[in-house]
Amino acid sequence: MSDGYKALATTVDTLLRRTGLDRRSLFDLKRLSFHTSLSEADVRRLLDGEELEAAEVDHREVARRIQFLMDTRLHREEGPGGIVRQRPYTTPEIAAGIGMTPQWLNTLLSQRKQSSPNLKHAGRIARFFDVPVNFFTDEPAEALDRVLRSEVLPRLDAVVGNPRPAVRNRYALEIQHRLGDVVLEPPVERALMLFVDGIAREEGPGGLAPHHARNGPSSHDAERVSAGANYS
Repeated sequence: MSDGYKALATTVDTLLRRTGLDRRSLFDLKRLSFHTSLSEADVRRLLDGEELEAAEVDHREVARRIQFLMDTRLHREEGPGGIVRQRPYTTPEIAAGIGMTPQWLNTLLSQRKQSSPNLKHAGRIARFFDVPVNFFTDEPAEALDRVLRSEVLPRLDAVVGNPRPAVRNRYALEIQHRLGDVVLEPPVERALMLFVDGIAREEGPGGLAPHHARNGPSSHDAERVSAGANYS
């Protein structure tokens, strides 16, 4: 097993040990794919301890990763009426952002160019898309280990370092981890909190439901939850 796979295995074991969660519950394959350019299937195989077939990180692979960024990173812009829209960056926008011509970028992406971007160009592309330079050169295991250590472990440490009482529950921690940086719309957030409040009232202190809760929520509670859930 190479050093990259050993480091990845150590990081995965650390995450599993700190959370008490299993591999299927802890890891968001879509998020990890977004940050590594690996397919979700390959991410799952790496997390399960498999080794991927070795592939040379040549100019074709670098071009693929740049194209992946172009396909997955979106430009936010405000449209009519203040509506914020997201759309892919255009080649001219990217070229202007990295100080190169659209023709140069198109040649690179066509994979006809027999060399990868030099360090200066790679740094500009990385800054434009807000990724580290080694995004373009990491082997798969190295890429996944980098993301777990830079994205997942710090977020987990922040939660564990200052937990709310509910977060001590492994299922609450799993929900918070899965949400990650997702910002819920206020109506959705209110509906979710009403739902959680309802569960807390059902269980009561120590996990025993009070008598009135065991007989079912009041009509007033039901109306609150319904109103929150259907608000748009």
